[in-house]
Amino acid sequence: MLIDTHCHINSLDEGERKLFDEATSSGQYRFIDVSIDIPSSRKSREVAQKYAYVYCAIGFHPFSIESFTSDTIAAYRQILANNEKIVAVGEIGLDFTAKFSTHDQVRVLKEFILLAQEFSKPVVIHNRFNVPMIFNVLDEYYDDYQRIVFHCFSQDGIFLKRILNKGGYVSFSLNVFRKKREIIQALKEVPLDKLLLETDSPYMQLRNQRSSPLDIDKVHNFAAEVKDIAFETLSEKVKTNVRTVFGIQ
Repeated sequence: MLIDTHCHINSLDEGERKLFDEATSSGQYRFIDVSIDIPSSRKSREVAQKYAYVYCAIGFHPFSIESFTSDTIAAYRQILANNEKIVAVGEIGLDFTAKFSTHDQVRVLKEFILLAQEFSKPVVIHNRFNVPMIFNVLDEYYDDYQRIVFHCFSQDGIFLKRILNKGGYVSFSLNVFRKKREIIQALKEVPLDKLLLETDSPYMQLRNQRSSPLDIDKVHNFAAEVKDIAFETLSEKVKTNVRTVFGIQ
């Protein structure tokens, strides 16, 4: 069984959803469907309720901040209530390509961290560009990072060490196929018991083509090669980590 810990099934078009339905009927996959705002969070919850092998993380991307109001957190509380298929809050975080101020991004991020703690959920962090500000925010609320996943890792070794020193989890996506030296080196260095794998599809392209959650097998194969271990050993370890962080069996 292969697990994609971060994809956006709720964003697939009708044709892609049909292919997804056909390919996943065997039951050999598990997926965590990730959302970025209130509409996609509601849709993600519906997807998880429809498919036994889909779970969801409900989040609020930094690009969505314009739609954040005084009612937003209340809406997320309603989505979270009494739903065992919601396994995390995310993706949430900071993005320095967003048009919104850092102050506003940090303010919203803190609201969602508090929400995650209220419901005892791990968080999935989006952090674009190699800056320490995300650590400053997280350290206000967490003594360690054992319930924090840094998704689509693309930072340097110094950033990686700060995560690992506090017990955080690091997830690599289809971005490994860009073959950037820092990303590949980080993948080599991450201990197996802190490694997660994802596609971030369909937003993360694969060789300039729109990707699918089913491309998770390619990420697993590549990671096994980089870490010079058997594919089965790697996939079993990722499954164990998923159980630890998200509680998915």
